[in-house]
Amino acid sequence: MTKIPIKAVNIICNQPDSIVVVMPDLYPQNRGFAHETIQELENGVLNNFNQVLQSKGINDNRLKERFRVFCFKHDLEALILAAESELRSVLGVDSLRRIWTIPVEEQNHNVPPKDIVERIFQKCGKKYKGSTHGRIILGNARYQDIAERCPQAFRPFVEFLENL
Repeated sequence: MTKIPIKAVNIICNQPDSIVVVMPDLYPQNRGFAHETIQELENGVLNNFNQVLQSKGINDNRLKERFRVFCFKHDLEALILAAESELRSVLGVDSLRRIWTIPVEEQNHNVPPKDIVERIFQKCGKKYKGSTHGRIILGNARYQDIAERCPQAFRPFVEFLENL
């Protein structure tokens, strides 16, 4: 939360055609600075970015336009939960209904999506390995479907990329 704005300013200042996009996780809350909502997290990252610009004596609004903040509503596993059919395929099950009901982005800070995914895998007799399973599940999913199921946080990111 505090290092990325420094790197972003350096990239934007040294590479005139660059755009820097960051996607921090809302969870865990209050890491780096106080935040419990997506808006508070976005504002905090933008404030840090502006402070870095100010500390370097830079007052150029064009640079600010080339820094974008999109947040995962909680953590990357929210996207895995949104890719339900691909998740079921990896687990070898027909349904997850007895294990989990689908609110996707409406998780809470006490039960983040990563914990839910780990619990789903455990109930199916498997161990969740984020770097392996995440790549497989999301690699087989259509980003458009995930964006449709995650309209609050992921869809704006997808729309930004599609409009570049």
